[in-house]
Amino acid sequence: MNLFNELISAKFAEIWGIKTPDISLIQVKKEHVPQGKFPGIQPYLFNKDCFGSLHLDTSKEIDHSMIPLFKKKSFRDKLGKKNDFLKIALFDIWMANEDRNHNNFNLLVHSSPNKLNYFYAIDHVNVFNSSFLNYKIEAITQDDSIIKTDLAKILFAKNNELTQIVNNLIESFYLCSIECYNQIDKILDLVPESWGIDREEIKNKIIRNLFVEEWNQTCESKFREFTQSFILNKK
Repeated sequence: MNLFNELISAKFAEIWGIKTPDISLIQVKKEHVPQGKFPGIQPYLFNKDCFGSLHLDTSKEIDHSMIPLFKKKSFRDKLGKKNDFLKIALFDIWMANEDRNHNNFNLLVHSSPNKLNYFYAIDHVNVFNSSFLNYKIEAITQDDSIIKTDLAKILFAKNNELTQIVNNLIESFYLCSIECYNQIDKILDLVPESWGIDREEIKNKIIRNLFVEEWNQTCESKFREFTQSFILNKK
């Protein structure tokens, strides 16, 4: 199910307009793995399709060592689509991603040919509360959100348009949710048979959890709460 989480998250993120490294289903041969380097890999895994993502040469994974760089206005001025940081945070709330936070950003900064830097979201294994929807989806806590980070404050605490940015992202969220619902069958058709996933069962689980009005309202409420508490009130 880890591979499924990566696949569904990447395709949903694409609909949201969130940048992620290009993905593909790939076959890994035994000779691709250095002998003895990963002794825990079971032989049967080489008979399955794997989830692969493109390596971005001109990118760097964000960690705390990069915070001083973001404090420089000259660097922030080169960020393209800075609001994507908050869009990713809202996406994480919607997908109940418990593994993008102040200790583990799971974000890349990618330098594009147009000389601007963009946020790329990576690693979505722990969406759906890390439970593969075996239980009813629950809202992530404030500690599971990149909104509760120094980086969020650096990027947005002095932005007088933050309230409007949040409103615009919420409006887009509802539209993106509808489009994800409309494309769910197309996305599930990409799931390889080798993964042994019951597509109808997982589809019903996703619909019952993600695509209901109660969950939409919970996500909006949490997003507004987090931005109010950790950005707007921290100016």
